[in-house]
Amino acid sequence: MGKPVARWNKAGKWISGIVVLCFFLPFFGISCDNVDVVHFSGADMVGGCTPGGMLVDMAEEGKSTGGRHGGGDMKMDAKIDKVDREPLAIVALAAALIVFGAAWQKSKGGRALALAFALVSLGAIGGLFVSEKGKLDDMISEQNKGKKDLGKEMMKDTKIEAGARFGLWVTAFGLLTLAGLAGAALKQGEDPADPAPLPPAFAPPPTA
Repeated sequence: MGKPVARWNKAGKWISGIVVLCFFLPFFGISCDNVDVVHFSGADMVGGCTPGGMLVDMAEEGKSTGGRHGGGDMKMDAKIDKVDREPLAIVALAAALIVFGAAWQKSKGGRALALAFALVSLGAIGGLFVSEKGKLDDMISEQNKGKKDLGKEMMKDTKIEAGARFGLWVTAFGLLTLAGLAGAALKQGEDPADPAPLPPAFAPPPTA
């Protein structure tokens, strides 16, 4: 068995499984003075779930303590909206699941399917980065504008930032690795371990 095909058959299924799990890691987040206050995963964007982060934890704690944080008099009744469902996140996860299924097929067709959908998922991840980064930048611009309008001393030095998180980068790197492994295995050509093609339904008539 050639090396590229051997590497794909051995590592493809495990890497693709890790990539699917990475969709549950933070993809994007908002930080305040370098502290992550809100973050959401690829799975959150697929299911429209509630995000995570310090602000979400404080809001949940406020609900459990009757709206008072830490047992004191400070009210914490902020409402945390659910993450909007993103079609690109759905496409990326669906394509990654197809790659995971194709990685278990030791055939040239399975490798071709894995390569195609790894590239589809990677493209959707790239589109998701561009669209979400734009939305978050607009949100931060509005927040910074609000701080200037309010002119509060305690807010003027607060640094609010937003962007991609490690889950997005790990997922993209995993998909790129899968595309490289599948592409190299395809370039090798047929492998002795591939299933033999089925014989024709009707044998040709004997020639005289």
